[in-house]
Amino acid sequence: MYVMSRNGCRIVDQKAIEIVGIPSIVLMENAANEVFSRIKDLGKSFTVVCGTGNNGGDGLAIGRKLVLAKKEVHFVIISPRENYSNDFNINYDIIDNMNCKISFIKDISDIHNLKEVINSNEIIVDSIFGVGINKELNEFYKEVIEAMNDSKKDIIAIDVPSGLDCNTGNPMGGAIKAKTTYTFEVVKLGFINYNSFKYLGDLEVVPIGIPDEVKDSINEGITILEDYSYKEIIRKREIYGHKGDYGRAVIFAGSKGFTGAAYLATKACLKTGAGLTTLVTPKDIQDILSGMLIEAMTSNFNEEEKVEKLITTANAIAYGPGLQSSREYEDFLLYISKKGNCHLVIDAEGINILSRRPEILDRLKGRMILTPHPGEMARLVGRSILEVESDRINIAKEYAKKYESIVLLKGYNTVITDGEKVYINTTGNSKMASGGSGDCLTGMIVSLLAQKHSPLESALIGAYVHGKAGEIVSKSKYSITASEIIEGISTIIHNIIM
Repeated sequence: MYVMSRNGCRIVDQKAIEIVGIPSIVLMENAANEVFSRIKDLGKSFTVVCGTGNNGGDGLAIGRKLVLAKKEVHFVIISPRENYSNDFNINYDIIDNMNCKISFIKDISDIHNLKEVINSNEIIVDSIFGVGINKELNEFYKEVIEAMNDSKKDIIAIDVPSGLDCNTGNPMGGAIKAKTTYTFEVVKLGFINYNSFKYLGDLEVVPIGIPDEVKDSINEGITILEDYSYKEIIRKREIYGHKGDYGRAVIFAGSKGFTGAAYLATKACLKTGAGLTTLVTPKDIQDILSGMLIEAMTSNFNEEEKVEKLITTANAIAYGPGLQSSREYEDFLLYISKKGNCHLVIDAEGINILSRRPEILDRLKGRMILTPHPGEMARLVGRSILEVESDRINIAKEYAKKYESIVLLKGYNTVITDGEKVYINTTGNSKMASGGSGDCLTGMIVSLLAQKHSPLESALIGAYVHGKAGEIVSKSKYSITASEIIEGISTIIHNIIM
C-alpha cells in the first residue's frame, strides 16, 4: 500500500487515464460503487454536499446510487462560480434528469439553506474538495465547512476531508471532521501527520480500478506493507536447526530502580527466538535479574574479560534500556564501537548518549538501528518535539541517510527508514502506551538481527509484530502491559509464517 503526495496522486490518475486508457468517468463510477457499497446501510437519508470538480462528481455518482437504492437524498452543490468539470457535468445531468432534489449554495447568505437540508437528513457525504486544495479557504468555504461540522451529524469524507491539505495533513483554515474517510487507491502523505487524525476519523483505502503497475511506476518511496508481506521476510526455521544457528544477542541494560527495562528487553529477545541471549547489567542488580531470567545468561559491566568476549562474538547488540545517565556508560558505548563489528540497536539512554557524544555516532555510522521516541529524536537532530512530530518522515529519513543507518521513529504510524525507502507501520494502539513497551521492542529487534535478518527487516518485523501483539492482547482491555505484549510474540510470528 503506497503513501503518496498530491503530485503523485495526480500522476497516477493521469497515467491510468492517458496510458492505460481508463476513461476518467469510469474511475469515477468505480469510486462511487466502492463507497456506495460501504455506506448504503448507514441510514435512510443523506445530504450529499458537492464541490464543482471531480470530487464533487464522485459525490453526485454516490448520491445517484443511493437514490436508486431507495434512500432519501438531497444534493447540495457549493458553487460560487459555475466552473464545473466535465465528469461533474455528466453526473449532474443524470441526477437532474432523474428529478433528484438539488440545492445550490452560491454565497454566505445561502448557508442557512444548507443547515436546513443537513438537519433534515441523517448522514452527510462530503465531496467538496479532493487532493487539489493547497491554499487557505476563503470565508465562504470556511462557513460551509463550519456548518457541516456544527451539525453533529456523521460525515463521510470522499478521498480527503474537504479543507485538509493532503500533503501536510493540516487544515487550510478549516476542514471537515469526518467520522469515516474513504480515500482512493493510496494513503495520502498528510494522513501520516498526527494533525490529520481528528479530521480523518476512520480511514479506509478503497480501490477504484487503477492497476498496481501504474502505482508501482510512481512509487515515491513511502510504503505501508500489507500483512502478507511479512511472511516473505521472516526466516523460517530448519528442522535440524540448533541454538547456534539463531544467533548470539547481547543486551546492555538496566540500573537500580530500572531493572524492569533490562528484564523486558531480555525477555522479549528470548521470546522472539534468539539462540543465545546475554544480559550485561550493573553488578548491584545482576543477581536480581539472574533469578528472573532463567533462560538467559547474565554478566556485569565489571567483568571486563567476559564482556569483551561477548562484544567480539555477538551477532547483534542492544544498548540503552534502563541505563542511567553517566560518563561511564558513555565511555562504554565508545568501547563497544571500537571492539565490536556487529550491528547495534540503540535505544533510550543509548540515544541520549549519541546526542551528547558525536564521536561515538560517527564510529557507529553504517551499523545502527536507532529507536527514538519524538523527544529523543528531537535531541538527536537539535530541533523541538513539535518540529519532529510535524515532519516525522523527512526528519527520520534525513538522519538515517546521513548516518547510513536505520531509524525507527516510534509513535502511532511508526516511521521506519533506511534513508532511501520509508515504511509506515500501522499496527498497535494507545492501549500499549505504558512503561516498558519500548524496551520490549528493542529486545525483539536485537533478537531478529541476531537471527540474520537484515537491519531493515529486523526493524520492520519487530515493529509489526510488537504492534500486532498489542492489538490482539488489548481487544477486551482498557490498557495492557509490556509483559502481556511479550507473551504474544512467539505465537504471532508462528502464525505469520505458517
